[in-house]
Amino acid sequence: MIIRLRILPALFALPLSLAAQDTARVAPVVITATRTPLAQGALPVAVTVLSGDDLRARGIATVAEALREVSSAYLAQAGSHGATTSLFLRGGESKYVKVLIDGVPANDPGGAYDFASLTTDNVDRIEIVRGPASVVHGADAVTGAVHVITRRGAASTRAELDLRSGIAPRDRIAATRTPGSMHVVQGTVAVSGPAAGGDYALSFGRHQSTGLYDINNGYRNNVVSARIAAVAGSRTDVRLSARYNDYRYAYPTNSGGTPVDSNAYRVDDRMILGAEVEQRLGLRARAVLALSSSVNAGGTTDEMDSPSGSSFVSQDRTRRRGAELRMHLLPARHTALVVGAQVEHQDQRSEYQSESPFGPFSERFSAARRNVGGYAEATVTPALPLTITAGARLDDNQQFGTFGTARAGVSLRPSQETRLRATVGNAFREPSFFENFSTGFVAGNPALRPERSLSVDAGVDREFAGGRASASVTAFAQRFRDMIDYTGGTAACGFSYCNVAEATSRGLELEGSARLSGHVYGTLGATFLRTRVVEPGFDSSSAGLYREGETLIRRPSRTATAGIEYRGQPLSLGARVLAVGERADRDFTGFPASPVILTAYQRIDVTAEYVVRDGAGRRSALNARVENATNTSYQSIYNFLTPRRTITLGVRSSF
Repeated sequence: MIIRLRILPALFALPLSLAAQDTARVAPVVITATRTPLAQGALPVAVTVLSGDDLRARGIATVAEALREVSSAYLAQAGSHGATTSLFLRGGESKYVKVLIDGVPANDPGGAYDFASLTTDNVDRIEIVRGPASVVHGADAVTGAVHVITRRGAASTRAELDLRSGIAPRDRIAATRTPGSMHVVQGTVAVSGPAAGGDYALSFGRHQSTGLYDINNGYRNNVVSARIAAVAGSRTDVRLSARYNDYRYAYPTNSGGTPVDSNAYRVDDRMILGAEVEQRLGLRARAVLALSSSVNAGGTTDEMDSPSGSSFVSQDRTRRRGAELRMHLLPARHTALVVGAQVEHQDQRSEYQSESPFGPFSERFSAARRNVGGYAEATVTPALPLTITAGARLDDNQQFGTFGTARAGVSLRPSQETRLRATVGNAFREPSFFENFSTGFVAGNPALRPERSLSVDAGVDREFAGGRASASVTAFAQRFRDMIDYTGGTAACGFSYCNVAEATSRGLELEGSARLSGHVYGTLGATFLRTRVVEPGFDSSSAGLYREGETLIRRPSRTATAGIEYRGQPLSLGARVLAVGERADRDFTGFPASPVILTAYQRIDVTAEYVVRDGAGRRSALNARVENATNTSYQSIYNFLTPRRTITLGVRSSF
């Protein structure tokens, strides 16, 4: 029956509540890991769910900052607010994570995604899936997926205001002296409520910073987010979503992190649109038609600093437009089946102009390709403690042909307190347009194969003290093949890209949480990671990124987090420690680049919030956040500044 489709996640959730007795809550239903929504405690894969309300209460304004607390996630940021920010998940490349916003793919074709402009404005929750997810989400979901889900409207009209202001000292590295302070201002206005039998949520946000460097380091980001749900008939639901970013970041640094430029900046206008129409077809089936559009228009401007200097201007537009039709079926007792088909059109257009003592140079580039995919995934629950998932997918890409993926998983609860889970699957990353097609001095390789992976993981979840505490251990192993590397010679590909490198990534994830006493809660987490290059790339010099026997760069071998919170009324307090181990990197200040080791560091963040309510139900909260409270000096990318102690004060009001 269709009713069973709706109550199935709730049934799975019932035995998985890990909260204390007087604050019991049902485990969240996750929609990103499998096509059939399941409670987090019934999923075979490792998933972390972050609450948007919790993040905002702690003063966390960006998704990148939130992800720092997730197991096996490491963020590398090339400077202050607005600087290029890459996510490495489970030791994979930064292009190996699929990023979704309300179900719409946000990555550029080829997997690249810069988290610099993605904020927590209007976010309901963030679901992070660790492990291969190409069966569900297609290309680029190699080591996982990050799904940002925005808020739905409330039962009654509600408005919110969130204002914050912060300050941090500028750092000093090498011979660079950057006196003064960095100033940060953030503001969001949101309104939500019922409308025409459905609901809506709308928010406007502004984020800006003066930057860590004393020249040319300003950042501003305007964010508009909207989500509408409506009932179009007794059997039909409609859901619409939109998110727009207008972003500008001025950067004084060259590729090696040295501040040399007084007028270089980049801009990014990104519009993401999604629409879903759900039709209930009877008691055992429903159909969903999903339409998506992601358009990213931006570029870089760097005018001449002197008559003998050079200038560079680029304009880029990348579009992904897709449609998906899927059927949710209940073909048999204890079995849910999802069958779907997708089509996506991708295109990119770029224009470059430069001027130097060698003369002018200009180029235009445009390319397009189409991808068609079909998939099926079954979820079987022969007994409530057992969940089995199995899925397969076939993609037919206009450029590289067909590629098949599959994934299977099992979750078993032998006792009320213990759960065992395991998954195995493969995934792929499609080549980018620049890797496939000729641009500038790159010949392009239309014969490139997708990068591919084979992954396996297994875990144990355990509850203690009647649900007052929980612990989780997950082991994983991955092998990445056909990794794409550039060669400047003519022997292999001829100033182009080839599938040559191979690497492995193995690790152990430890997670735990407990109610320590009364309103005091604690969390612990640790990741132990080992990556290794099995087959090298073309560059055997010190600058090469794939050197046989070495680790992949910017992946820490150890990370750990620990947090403690007092969740009282009207006052709540929290502190969290982030410890990151040594990482291999490259020093790009000279040529060729030389290997360096980034030292380990520990960072402490402290938060506080005081809530005031009046008799009319209005709520206001004064909050404070101190990031890097011990003023630790560290680098996430060699020779690039990172924020020192940052103190942010703010007020949140709802009425």
